[in-house]
Amino acid sequence: MATATHDITEKDLAGKLMRRSGLRLTRQRRAVLETVLHSADHPSAAVIYKRALKRLPGISLATVYNCLEALAEKRIINQLNFDNGASRFCPNLVEHVHLLDDASNRVLDVHLKPGVCVEDVFDLPVGVRVERLEACLHGSIPNKKP
Repeated sequence: MATATHDITEKDLAGKLMRRSGLRLTRQRRAVLETVLHSADHPSAAVIYKRALKRLPGISLATVYNCLEALAEKRIINQLNFDNGASRFCPNLVEHVHLLDDASNRVLDVHLKPGVCVEDVFDLPVGVRVERLEACLHGSIPNKKP
């Protein structure tokens, strides 16, 4: 699971996130949210649809899109919009940026080093307060060693 900590299950986490957001936890939203929470690869809606079908056979692609839109709007998940591709979705709500490998389309979460603030990295005008961080780094990600 991508974001859960300790021994909390995806179902418990999904219910907790939905209650906190004020969204009603429907079977469809639960299936979509649990699918995203279980995905560390930043899947597109089409991939989430294929995976959600295993959790809830009969769910439609349109329903998956609607659920993703509602979940992203309530900031239960992050919607990623890269330059030239379908939106991707990230369950990691900790402040971070994304590294996109343009050749393979792989995406990794990249966190600030401990003790470093966004304000320490960028030369911001005096008085600017950063509310949230959304950035994409482009590069090449080495292949995993066996």
